[in-house]
Amino acid sequence: MDALSFKEEGNKAYKAGNYEDAIIAYTKAIDITPEKSNNKAVFYKNRSACYLKLENFDKSAKDASAAIEITPGDTKALFRLCQSLENLGRAEEAYKEARRLLQLDPKNKEIQEMLMRLTAAISDKAKKFQTTDNKVELMFQALEESGTDQEKKLQAANNLIFLAREPAGAEKIFKENGVVRIKRLLASDDPDLHTSGLRVLSCLCTKHKARAWAVLKQLTLETLALSFSSEKEDVCNAAASVLLSAVNSLVGKEVEEVRGGDTAIVPDPTPEFKNLMMFFMGLLTKESVSGFGRDAVVDMIIKFVPKEDGIGRALTFVTNGGLLKMLDVAGQIPEKRRYPITHNTRMHCSVALDKLYNEMTGDKTRGFYEELAFKFVANKFSANTLEANLEALIALTALLQGPYNVGNKLLSKEGVMEVMVAMASSKEFLHQKVALETIISAANKKEKCTGVLLSGVDIMKTLYKSSNDHIKIRALVGLCKLGSYGGTDYGIQPYSDGSTVKLCKEVQRFLVNAKKDHDLKKWAAEGLAFLSLDAAVKEEIANDRETLHALMDLAKTVDHSALYGVISTFVNLTNSYHVEEVDPNLKKLAEYAKQHVPEEHPLDAKEYVQSRVKKLVEADIITALVALSKTESENSRELLSRVYLAIAEDECHRGLLVQKGGAKCLIPLANEGTEEGRIKAAQALAKIAITMNPELAFPGERALEVVRPMIALLDLDRTGLQNFEALLALTNLSSLRDSIRTRIIKEKNGFGSIEHYMFEDHDMLKRAATECMCNLASNKLALKMFQGENDRVKLLVLYCFEEEDPKLVLAASGALAVLSEDEEICTKILDVKQGIEAVQGLCVSEELNRQLRGSVIASNIMESNKENATRLIESEVMEILMALSKLHDPKRKAVQERAAFSLEKAVEWGIIQPAASES
Repeated sequence: MDALSFKEEGNKAYKAGNYEDAIIAYTKAIDITPEKSNNKAVFYKNRSACYLKLENFDKSAKDASAAIEITPGDTKALFRLCQSLENLGRAEEAYKEARRLLQLDPKNKEIQEMLMRLTAAISDKAKKFQTTDNKVELMFQALEESGTDQEKKLQAANNLIFLAREPAGAEKIFKENGVVRIKRLLASDDPDLHTSGLRVLSCLCTKHKARAWAVLKQLTLETLALSFSSEKEDVCNAAASVLLSAVNSLVGKEVEEVRGGDTAIVPDPTPEFKNLMMFFMGLLTKESVSGFGRDAVVDMIIKFVPKEDGIGRALTFVTNGGLLKMLDVAGQIPEKRRYPITHNTRMHCSVALDKLYNEMTGDKTRGFYEELAFKFVANKFSANTLEANLEALIALTALLQGPYNVGNKLLSKEGVMEVMVAMASSKEFLHQKVALETIISAANKKEKCTGVLLSGVDIMKTLYKSSNDHIKIRALVGLCKLGSYGGTDYGIQPYSDGSTVKLCKEVQRFLVNAKKDHDLKKWAAEGLAFLSLDAAVKEEIANDRETLHALMDLAKTVDHSALYGVISTFVNLTNSYHVEEVDPNLKKLAEYAKQHVPEEHPLDAKEYVQSRVKKLVEADIITALVALSKTESENSRELLSRVYLAIAEDECHRGLLVQKGGAKCLIPLANEGTEEGRIKAAQALAKIAITMNPELAFPGERALEVVRPMIALLDLDRTGLQNFEALLALTNLSSLRDSIRTRIIKEKNGFGSIEHYMFEDHDMLKRAATECMCNLASNKLALKMFQGENDRVKLLVLYCFEEEDPKLVLAASGALAVLSEDEEICTKILDVKQGIEAVQGLCVSEELNRQLRGSVIASNIMESNKENATRLIESEVMEILMALSKLHDPKRKAVQERAAFSLEKAVEWGIIQPAASES
């Protein structure tokens, strides 16, 4: 039989209702018909109809699609595809095909009815999905269905994170046995799913004590500990986030801070806290924890101990053996480690040790901390083994890079320097390396630099000749440190003229050589950090593109141990370091007494600094800074803020800062860290907000996060320039939307600080504050501030007479134009002695914008109530309004319309009679 005979056989079976037989016949016809044949499309279409009758909608859709692929304009095949998709619940796809079908057959009522059904189905589905309960259940279904592919599962898990951030979503996930269901997800081999699951749990624990406790109980700490064994950094960080969120919720700020005097050595008694703290202290030295897991635990401690989140946490950690464990981790010998660590672990520990020491607020607690550190090092030395001595020196290096004073006191202990010198003189590579690193770290402070380095300078000169590059570079860095102890003072040159540049070239060889390993480049960067205090070296580095690109590449590795060297070099090249202002009188006195006075290097003049910054930007420093911004070190964050500000000084660079993510990184830098770091970052943000469209610079909710740093810049202790730039930035931000205006007003000292500068003697500050207030005026909260018993409206009225500052007049009158939409404000304007005179002056102004504002204020007063309207009309304003209502200047059409409206309101109130022509 041929294909057409099979078709006829199929048609007969279909008419008789024997759909299975019809399918067999059509299948035989399809099998013997050539591809892309129109007949084959007919057979597919007919078989699709059979499957449709049998309610096998999936196969029906496939056959209809196969027919359409051959004959795209076949309306019957398209209709069957739509029917199949509709029955499969794929309403969006069915709707798309039905719309296409309607274009081919616009008069078909069946299609029109189908489109109506599909529209309703899509709408219902959208409404259903909008409810949190349904969203949660749909996401869990996607995660738990065996047929769901990994990409969709990951999307569902990420959606759960988003839902868990909202209180309603978090509660629904928890009530739907979410912890147990997420726990199953943690067993996945997919690290991304594992990470997403942990992040959901972290959200469930956030700011909810009962739920946090229940999550930990259902999840179990043993299960959570397994995540810290992962070799994936994201998994370990997400696990730490769960633990940190839980601890913060369980303990919160419930322990009252003790103020005044020495803090007693009494740990936080909260049992939940202590159990959890002992758990993550155990993770610190647990052998099964991966290097990334250990770093995550240390980072968790860094975020956990600050006293503003609950006094006593750091003390509890220290008194329960946490400090000794941290020193043990910090002292691990990379080549002989007893448990897994990363190349960043020691730097993480240094930051944590510094944080813990800073939380010891009294002499008694600091003494206790120091005593424990001394005990740790003494125990290592008393073991009298080379390995123990090495661990003691490495731990000492971590202290010198963190709480320097503790490390420095240890150096003065009998025998410590002797051990360092002896190890440096050893023939063993490891001994030399560790000793050199300790010597270099010990010379971090200028006043200590010469004392420490000179005691070992002969050893460093000898080791510089070593055939081992790793020893050579460390000795070289020590020599660089000695050469930099004069800092930026041109008058102090430790080496003969040109020697620092020669040292720089030697360091550059290690940095730019592609064959040198990462460790050598990291130490080379640290050498440049010291040498680049010299302006001649700055120029050498800035003019060497290879060196600049090598520094950028090193920064992008996000190696925390390389952080200091790279950032410090950037700070020096941009001259963004702190410079003490010298009192001119004291300078003269010092010169008279023949005392040394610091001198500025000619190559540190403004034009040279600007040129260096430009070259750094061209070498892609912004991308490097973004990579470095992930650091938790407050000192490093301050240095980053300084460099960001140096770049933002030039308006041409601000667009790149936004484009490459620098503006986004500046927000957390401006909200957290050292005071100086926050100020510098906030000022950089202000400069960006002034010259760029804030909607592009800070999209979405990010603009709200910029408000607090700007308010902080209005502090009276800040400079006039910082105050001025903050006001300009707030003016631009407040022009975006009402939610930002609300945030500014609600922010602590927000409205009050802006108002304060409206009374400033400095004209630019006064004008900037008034312009900002003009933008805020449209907010309901701002309106309330002007209502009631106060002189705020009076101040704006008086500013309308400031002829010497036209921009101030525009800002004040603009604020009044907005505020006068309120009846009470209109009355307050008229109650000011000069109120009517101010309105008159604005209305007769030749400056268009000023005149428009005056006409708006007048029309608002006329509309407010009859009494206010009468008071205004009885003045000379009536004649002015009549004149303005007859204007024919197209540019002043808005003024003419406002004036005409005011006169119409006067007629409505019965204050004046309509013109004779109108009657």
